[in-house]
Amino acid sequence: MSKMPNSGRIWLVFVGLTFVGMGVFGRIVYIQTVEHDKWQARGEQFSTSVRTIEPARGQILADDGSLLATSVPVYDLRWDSKCEGMRWDDYFSTVDTLCQLLGKATDKSSEGIRRKFDNARQRGHRGALIARNIPFTAYKELRELPFVKLGRYKSGLVFERRENRRRPFGKLAARTVGIDREQQRVGIERAWNEELSGVEGQQLSRKVAGNQWMPVTDDYLVDPVEGLDVVTTLNLHLQDVATTALERQLRKHDAAWGTVIVCEVQSGHIQAISNLTRHESTNGTVEYWEDFNHAIGTAVEPGSTFKLATLLACMEEGMLPTDSVDTKEGEIHFHGKRMRDSNYKDGGHGEIDLLKVFEVSSNIGSALAVKQTFEAKPSAFTQRLEGLGVTTKTGIRYVGEAKPKVKTDPSARDWTGITLTQMAIGYELTQTPLQTLTLYNAIANNGKMMRPQLVQALQSGGETVKTYEPFVLNPRICSASTLAACKQMMEAVCEEDGEGTAKQQFKGRPYTVAGKTGTARIATGNGYAEGRYRASFAGYFPADAPRYSCVVVIADTKSGRYYGSTIAAPVFRDVADLIYATDPAFHTLDDRDLAEEKSMPAAKDGARHALADIYTAIGMTHTGETAADWVNVTTGEQTATLTALEFPESGIPDVRGMGLRDALYLLENAGLQVKYNGIGTVKSQSIAPGTPLRPEVTTIQLRLS
Repeated sequence: MSKMPNSGRIWLVFVGLTFVGMGVFGRIVYIQTVEHDKWQARGEQFSTSVRTIEPARGQILADDGSLLATSVPVYDLRWDSKCEGMRWDDYFSTVDTLCQLLGKATDKSSEGIRRKFDNARQRGHRGALIARNIPFTAYKELRELPFVKLGRYKSGLVFERRENRRRPFGKLAARTVGIDREQQRVGIERAWNEELSGVEGQQLSRKVAGNQWMPVTDDYLVDPVEGLDVVTTLNLHLQDVATTALERQLRKHDAAWGTVIVCEVQSGHIQAISNLTRHESTNGTVEYWEDFNHAIGTAVEPGSTFKLATLLACMEEGMLPTDSVDTKEGEIHFHGKRMRDSNYKDGGHGEIDLLKVFEVSSNIGSALAVKQTFEAKPSAFTQRLEGLGVTTKTGIRYVGEAKPKVKTDPSARDWTGITLTQMAIGYELTQTPLQTLTLYNAIANNGKMMRPQLVQALQSGGETVKTYEPFVLNPRICSASTLAACKQMMEAVCEEDGEGTAKQQFKGRPYTVAGKTGTARIATGNGYAEGRYRASFAGYFPADAPRYSCVVVIADTKSGRYYGSTIAAPVFRDVADLIYATDPAFHTLDDRDLAEEKSMPAAKDGARHALADIYTAIGMTHTGETAADWVNVTTGEQTATLTALEFPESGIPDVRGMGLRDALYLLENAGLQVKYNGIGTVKSQSIAPGTPLRPEVTTIQLRLS
């Protein structure tokens, strides 16, 4: 039998492959045309999946319920242009209005949005993204449109809800409140993430173009559960006061960073916490904002504020407050290292007792007290510090609390001949400002050390579901006699008639203060930097009945001033001033009947009807003008006389003698922009009364006193 030639076999294979290829091509064409809808539907069945639905995140609240952080719902709009039940007549009659509303809500052109609808319809898209980030108010308005109200099965429109995290009060406690993000949450957002997150839900979704997922129905397979609201201990008024005072001082002295913490003494509740860091833009503009929580996360050498722990340890070990040390002429050497007091150029303090050592912040006195008490038994000193809690974290529920570094082993290689005397003045150890404040707050709280606390309760729907009670770290940090001595020497630091380092800062104040200044050189990798310091002040007020404790730390000033008494203490004073002025607990109501007083209360010039209402309400007589809108007030012993104020029709009003509110009303109605300084009554105005109003005159300056 003859064999087929090789060329014949090749042709046979070629013809066979040609017919196979034509068959495959024909099948592809058939699937793409005749069976297109069938296979697309089959593919969509396999592209559905149960997807996780994130619940609404809980809110973070101030102690009065004000929102510190909240989740604001926003919506993305997708359109299924091949929706089987599409009502095209309703679509064409409504689409222009729909595009206008979407454009207004998203700051996009209505024409551009209309093009997205047209393009999706022409291409047959089943999940075209029409608009992003639609606010909730606009979403509610859109839902009322007749076409949208038809629902997704007749309109093809699907709204996808997302949550945007907002901080309504901006930079106030921004770093403490924190940032909510998938990676590296910070602050309360991180520490309380489990409570804030809620429970995830499940929903059947379909994959659409662009690898995006679109819900198949509005129903959930498993309903998501909203997160709990976290109620903090922060007081917005005190937070604003503390932040403003800190920023003012940072700007004044061009400092690198600063922090202030205000704590309620008895509970340990943190009422305010501000952390500001200097940032300079390329054009030289300097701004301060929160980018790190120095109060909790920055452990530094505290300097003289640590002398409270130093002398407390000495007294607990047996040294008496009246025991003396000889500071000589303000300069001494320990193992070859020189130590000076701030007044060494004036001859030093000489021989002084322990109370005076603290009052004048004598480095030598503190070092000698520790040397005399603990040189033979240095481990006893470290044990005393451990007992005070200054060697461990406070345990505040907040991620990122830095661990204090306090040497506890005298046999270790890093323990040198000067370690004991250096630790005595707040060097060779580190603490965070919060850890420093915790000890000072314990003194204010009669020796009971409280754990600092930022959160006091959890809520759901406005109802409290869990309360966090104040936590006692140590019910008694020292003996009653030592406690009394600590209070005495802290008060002496701030007495205006004494020799304390903060005596100038609290002159004439209606409240008393107990505290301690601190000034520490800034350490770098190559030792201590020349001319760079960190200033601090820690204390409490009122000294006789403590309600608030506070610590202030300001680092690396460029103004030439760096002492704690001139840099940090003024911030403490400003915070205390405003708390005292605005907290009703510091004041008693006067129940006297003003009508029985010998003389009328003084009043500012201003609106007649307001003055008349006040005099009528307190039962006092006023006579004179009864028809004029604006009056001058002359106060006598028993009667107030009201005289009409005349204003030129086209001239500058005379607002001298008025309060700011009335002055603003008159001047702004005259078309002027008003700038002012001071408080109280208008004493002078930069443009003379009666001066004709001219178009080029737009601003007037007022001085109040």
